[in-house]
Amino acid sequence: MSDQTTGHSQDTPPDSDEIAVGRIKGSWGLRGDLVIESLTDFPDRFSPGSTLNLDGRPARVESSRASRRGFIVKLDLVSDRTEADSHLGKLVTVPGDDVRPLPDGSYYQYQIVGLGVWTVDGESLGQVKEVLATGSNDVYVVARTGGGEVLIPALESVVVEVDVDGGKMVVDLPDGLL
Repeated sequence: MSDQTTGHSQDTPPDSDEIAVGRIKGSWGLRGDLVIESLTDFPDRFSPGSTLNLDGRPARVESSRASRRGFIVKLDLVSDRTEADSHLGKLVTVPGDDVRPLPDGSYYQYQIVGLGVWTVDGESLGQVKEVLATGSNDVYVVARTGGGEVLIPALESVVVEVDVDGGKMVVDLPDGLL
């Protein structure tokens, strides 16, 4: 989740009005409960009474509980299992202006994807195309300017600077990484 440089909302482009906070992984029971994989560092997004967007429509959370598969959530817009099954794989979102601030030095994945990557020596490496969550730290997949990819660990010792507004990341690569 949120570590030194990234959080989870990877699926939504930075120019979108919606930020993904969950992905529907299945249905639960007969009354339309959804199994939602959390893509947020703020699990209270799924608390009863909160509002999430499903297919661009606001949906109130009627009930929610944590499970080993994610959260089992009942939304007021989904009334039965057939309807719940029709939402498999869809994203659950919140409005972009509802994004919560992160601590200094932490960024949402959608802020990282698309950044240009430069070495401390001024060499352009390419652009971040994906963020992989590995458990211990995230890894940035950088599409190389001349073709191919390079994997960059999201560690303070490697990522020297992130300038989201300037669209740039500066890295100090360990020997042998390129």
